[in-house]
Amino acid sequence: MQDALVSVVKQILKQVSRSGFNNKQHLYITFSPKHPNVKISDAIREEFQDELTIVLQYEFWDLIVDDYGFSVSLAFDKSDETIYVPFSSLINVNDPSEDFNLDFIPNLDDVKIQQAIKVEANDSKIISLDAFRNKH
Repeated sequence: MQDALVSVVKQILKQVSRSGFNNKQHLYITFSPKHPNVKISDAIREEFQDELTIVLQYEFWDLIVDDYGFSVSLAFDKSDETIYVPFSSLINVNDPSEDFNLDFIPNLDDVKIQQAIKVEANDSKIISLDAFRNKH
């Protein structure tokens, strides 16, 4: 069920990254800063240790959605901050203008994302071992 809900959030964020919000729509996104792949400044992580809510409405840009999460730049306490939020860190996504609310249980031990990010960070090529297997 959680994977289906994440797919909904992914689609919403991809739509917003392409064409922005319609009317008065906006998103409150709450996530766990404890997730090992959340990328935020140390100062913000210290201030918001258990959960952090960001608002995507006016002062955000460079929203990029990938298979594992999203990055966004936003105005945060009078300074600009670029953050990365893995979908497995989500606690809640809500749009009060649409009476839309999704709750999640964060997975702080999401091994899939940690391995995928390491591969991307190393800019490694994935090599299939099928060509080397004995086919008899």
